[in-house]
Amino acid sequence: MKQSRDGAEWSLSTLGEPMPELFETGFDRFWKAYPASPRKGAKAECKKKWVKNFCETQADQIVKHVEWLKTTEQWLKSNGAFIPAPLVYLNQQRWDGAEIPEIAPKTEKDPALMNIS
Repeated sequence: MKQSRDGAEWSLSTLGEPMPELFETGFDRFWKAYPASPRKGAKAECKKKWVKNFCETQADQIVKHVEWLKTTEQWLKSNGAFIPAPLVYLNQQRWDGAEIPEIAPKTEKDPALMNIS
């Protein structure tokens, strides 16, 4: 991938002409969803693993799993000290076979204020 002067990413098509990236890929969504931590790195290696394992076909499930994991006690405790590196997550295919409960939507009001009329 390269960037043009206007900042748009592009790659070479099979004809050797620039081809703009018009849509956000599943990998892009995964990378944005993955929480910042000292272990978040090796983006190029993660992308290679993503392509090699055909993760694009499971992108929705993977992103949903990461979003759910971000709400779990294990990923929240000690300021995220137990969040695995994204490459480890992809190598171990941690989303595979995982039951992902629905994430409760955040209420707009503070729960303590819900009882006040």
